[in-house]
Amino acid sequence: MNDMKNQDEAIKIIHSPSEKEPFVVLKKKSGLPTAPLSLGENSALFLAEKLFPEIKAVSGKKEIEHGLIHRIDTETSGLVLIATSQDFFDFLIEAQKSGQFKKWYRANVDLVSDISALLEGFPKHRALTESETVTVQSQFRYFGRKNQAVRPVTNDSGKAAQKKCERKIYSTQIQFDSAAKIAICSIVAGFRHQVRAHLALCGIPVRGDKLYNPNFKEGEELSFEAFRLEFPKKDGGTFVFEI
Repeated sequence: MNDMKNQDEAIKIIHSPSEKEPFVVLKKKSGLPTAPLSLGENSALFLAEKLFPEIKAVSGKKEIEHGLIHRIDTETSGLVLIATSQDFFDFLIEAQKSGQFKKWYRANVDLVSDISALLEGFPKHRALTESETVTVQSQFRYFGRKNQAVRPVTNDSGKAAQKKCERKIYSTQIQFDSAAKIAICSIVAGFRHQVRAHLALCGIPVRGDKLYNPNFKEGEELSFEAFRLEFPKKDGGTFVFEI
């Protein structure tokens, strides 16, 4: 563990890379993009590269993203994972494909009984009103101006939505505490805004979510954090990082 911070405290380094463990785990603040859209743009990755230049030697999914493995939305705070060696990057990409990489999120939520009547394009779904643990499954389609949002697609969606959706089915496990209005969620494979959209589908949208919460109030911050990562070690066992 390493509590080193960059000067503006936009990121906090949780794990620094070593020869045996060639990766960075950092916590980023809300409002900071995980990755840049153009070279030199401020982001969690850009700030990490200033501290650990070896990140730039990794060839990633996109040239500008280098060793970035786990990203989160700009408005989301929490853990980001970046490989500092090509070998470990390739290993973790395969681990993701085989379902060995688990991500956990924590959200303060509001109770909204009928999302489908309030947000265009959402199918009907049973709302969570009592404390329980459920697994929500759906396909997804992009939605809205410039595809800035997504919509879950289920058997209750219309034919047009089902034609437009991605073929893969995505799952989110949700542990809902109705008294505290807190949801703990985990996924092993993710689509854009998956957890936020699945929480909304269940009638418990994230507080401060301007895209998926009909009760959003201007000025509210998104109450959503990526708080735990679990991924395999090359020699067996599991790395676990939690904030």
